[in-house]
Amino acid sequence: MSNNSIQNINKQLQKHASSTISLRCRQSQDLEVVSSLLQDALVGNADLRFEKPKNSFLFVANRFCWEVVTKNSKDKSYYRVLSGVNIQNVTSVKHQNLTHYKEANEALFYNLLTIEYDSGKNEVTLVFSQNVSVKLIVSELDIFLRDIAEPYPTIQMPNHFS
Repeated sequence: MSNNSIQNINKQLQKHASSTISLRCRQSQDLEVVSSLLQDALVGNADLRFEKPKNSFLFVANRFCWEVVTKNSKDKSYYRVLSGVNIQNVTSVKHQNLTHYKEANEALFYNLLTIEYDSGKNEVTLVFSQNVSVKLIVSELDIFLRDIAEPYPTIQMPNHFS
């Protein structure tokens, strides 16, 4: 890679470094924002953890930086970033079609499609590709999302039409 290319990448990273995401979600309309930011995030089965004594469900997501994509931009640089997600007040966890890391003895990655919230049932559902879902029963909605690394360039943008 040439020095010019490296300098260009560093300029792009510096431009987006100040846009680090750190959000707290306590209302259903906040969840729409969090869900849209996490859409198309890659989550490993080894990175999903229920901390029962702390009533907390945690995971690390390799999220696509939708917040820096614009249709009118001539700059076709895309980015991903590692983000930590902490869902508080979790009383129970149920899952469908999720292969645990220990069971598979290998890391599997799922594409996070959306996060849904049913306020009547106090259920937060993480909906993944491959018909995988994780349902969390919560006493109240309280989710933290924070970028935990610097964004890095990627040439691929998720495509919802293929």
